[in-house]
Amino acid sequence: MVSKPVLAGHWIFKTTGRVELEREGWSRFHPVPNYTTINPGDLVRPASGVRVKVFCDHGKIRSVTAGVTTGINAICPPPRRKSSGRIVTPRPVDRYIPYIISPRATRLLTYTPTLRWNDATDANSFTVTVRGRGLDWTQEFSRDKVCQKGICQVVYPGNKPLKPGVSYKLVVKADTNRSSTEDKTGGLGFKLIDSDQAKKIQVIDGLIKGQNLPKEFKPLALADLYGDYGLTAEAIEILEGLEKNQKIVPIYRLLGDLYRRIGLVLEAEIPYSKAVELAENQHWEELAAAKAGLGEVKHARGNRQEGVSLLEQAKAIYEQFGDRKRVGEIEKRLAEL
Repeated sequence: MVSKPVLAGHWIFKTTGRVELEREGWSRFHPVPNYTTINPGDLVRPASGVRVKVFCDHGKIRSVTAGVTTGINAICPPPRRKSSGRIVTPRPVDRYIPYIISPRATRLLTYTPTLRWNDATDANSFTVTVRGRGLDWTQEFSRDKVCQKGICQVVYPGNKPLKPGVSYKLVVKADTNRSSTEDKTGGLGFKLIDSDQAKKIQVIDGLIKGQNLPKEFKPLALADLYGDYGLTAEAIEILEGLEKNQKIVPIYRLLGDLYRRIGLVLEAEIPYSKAVELAENQHWEELAAAKAGLGEVKHARGNRQEGVSLLEQAKAIYEQFGDRKRVGEIEKRLAEL
């Protein structure tokens, strides 16, 4: 069983001084930095005179009373229901095939998704097909027009509209006679999200975009929202569209989580590694989560010893800070490997 990436509940996004947090499963309070997630049951304790702003996952901003301990349940409404968080079990994929990057094992909000695939090193052109009940759209593209930095992408035009409730699949065939169907990873289809959930997402999306949030936090909040509803492709697209200087530690870690969720361990390794590099001596919890994710990625790519070592390092960090819940989860995972 592959361990699940951790999606956020609420976020601390602005503080004027020391703030401490005690999660369910922790043995004590610890000081935490900006852009720390808060989950149901957690306790927040700002120092006297310190102002703290919390972004609740319904899109509202709340203040935390200074100098007292407050449960997050008294600050934010109950968190939105999360998606099932099913992780696609990764399989080794040949770099010479045009394997699918997006949409892959995801729901979609848009009717005109960006179609992305690996550029399949020796290929000069690609035949791209979207298939589903009553739909069979095909078009050919040349590599020099749609590929850059190892990734090819085009926007599905929507002239043959996608329909809610229908499962679709993207298939790409290169002129080298290699096809994305050689990727035997299961569950790679996609479908539109139902209209009721789409309306809820659009309301929260509007709240996030309309508020005066820090520029580095706003895309994180949006991607977290989309990821919670299983809109993995669009969450990744938000984060990948950022410039490097806009990406903070939780963004890199979340991007790794999202790629790992859909079985793309090669793509997950880069953001996880960056999160580990940036989180050192800054954000112990993000460091532990990134090391655990990177350990899973290394193990899945055949680097078993390095993978186990990283998981052990993550466990040691959680032990140091008394996070009994996460220690137990990693111990269980290590016993499976």
